[in-house]
Amino acid sequence: MTRGDTNPPDAALPGYRAVREGVGVLDCPEDLALSLTGEDRRTWLHGQVTNDVLGVHQGGSTALSVLKPTGQIVANGRLWNAPESLVLLFPHTPPHPLLERLEMMIILEDVRVDNLSAENDLVSVQGPRATEVLSQSLTLPTLDWGRAEVAGAEVMLLRHDRTGEGGWDLLFPRYARAHIEALFSDLPLVTEQEADILRLEAGIPVRGRDFTEKTLAMEMGPAFIEERLDFDKGCYTGQEVVERIRSRGHTNRTWVGLRCEAPVEVGATLTLAEDTADGSAGDEVGQVTSAGVSPLFGAIAAAMVRNVAARPGTPLLASDVQCMVQSLPFLK
Repeated sequence: MTRGDTNPPDAALPGYRAVREGVGVLDCPEDLALSLTGEDRRTWLHGQVTNDVLGVHQGGSTALSVLKPTGQIVANGRLWNAPESLVLLFPHTPPHPLLERLEMMIILEDVRVDNLSAENDLVSVQGPRATEVLSQSLTLPTLDWGRAEVAGAEVMLLRHDRTGEGGWDLLFPRYARAHIEALFSDLPLVTEQEADILRLEAGIPVRGRDFTEKTLAMEMGPAFIEERLDFDKGCYTGQEVVERIRSRGHTNRTWVGLRCEAPVEVGATLTLAEDTADGSAGDEVGQVTSAGVSPLFGAIAAAMVRNVAARPGTPLLASDVQCMVQSLPFLK
């Protein structure tokens, strides 16, 4: 179930349309899946990540980030509270240095971190009909986490929205891949380009492009902050910097969306298109981090820009292409 070659911008994008209108399948070979076991797993992880772990009920899930002590993002992921473990999933994340970071923070606590990706594969079924279609082959949980059996292999079922349409991730032993593929033999596969447009429309950042280990969590915009940061939970690694920025009122830059009159290139320099109260036309204000051509919205992009240019409606130029700042996600 490998993702196909990327399509040219004017292609029909069948996988994209399948997800937006029904259901499609994404392969996720670059995602890192971890399991945390031990009596102290919940209290320990609560002190390592940005969101409230203790408040996640059994079978529930939440988004979270792992930060450096200085507030920059190490990884963005999601947590599921399983009966005997915590399951963590970090999209587009290599095993190291995240594994090393987590293991280094275990001192006397009863916690064990296991790399589930070492022996398991991950696919995701996304779209408004994902639950309906999956239920024809598997018994899905009523909450966010569950198990099923396929040809004698245990499959972990994780509710996970990767596209703005909702869906499920399936984590399964690598040896059972052929049986899992058979379940979805009639479903369209989503190419890398299609998956990138889907997640860009949904305002989901990608590691190494939209954020790096130099990016502050508080620079990622209101939707990211609301989903991933809990300001009432107490101490965690990086919390002091996050709280200092919040009390000060803002960062110096923000991750935003762009509606563009024509396609733009990743890495393109952005300048103000006209004079503003805080800047002059031609001033460099940021850089495009992701870009694509959306069947719904036309040419779109995401960018990290100085706050002088972060207000929705601000006109910018990417080379000679007119762009307009928009809050993320594009898909409301």
